Order: sequence, then C-alpha cells, then structure tokens
Amino acid sequence: MENIIKTSDSLIGSLCREIEFIRLRSKVIKENLQNCRNKELTYRLKKEMCKLSQRKISILNLSKDLERNKITDNLSINFLIEIINRSFVYKN
Repeated sequence: MENIIKTSDSLIGSLCREIEFIRLRSKVIKENLQNCRNKELTYRLKKEMCKLSQRKISILNLSKDLERNKITDNLSINFLIEIINRSFVYKN
C-alpha cells in the first residue's frame, strides 16, 4: 500500500508541474498572439494553444478518475483539480 501512495504522490506532483508549464506557456502564447502580424505564426500559436487546452482537459479527466477511484488521498487530488481550474488557457 505504501508503494501505491508514493507512486500516486509522484504522479500528482508531475501533473501539477505539467499544469504549471501549460499555464505559463499559454500566457506567453497569448502575449505573442496579441503582437503577431504573421498569419503562419498566428496559426501555429493557435494550434499550440489548442493542444495545451486539450492536454489540460485530459489531465482534468485523469484527476477526476483518480478522485473517483480513490487511488490517492483526496487532498492531493483536490489540490491538483484546483490548480487545473485556476490555470489560464487562452480560448479562441
């Protein structure tokens, strides 16, 4: 049982770091989109933003599955879900 908790804690930590990366990258992309005049670059930035948004949704769904299956303590999962909900992702 102890091994499962360590693994899930590591998973939660990794997902929290990934959400933070998504939040920061989304912020940079949004700033770049405001200043971008190149259509090709704008397209690539919007495409990346969509991928980040999809990954965020994927992590949120995974978090809710972990919460339902009680794989780790609720506090860790609730913390991850809160971070996801607070993360900033640009919407078209």
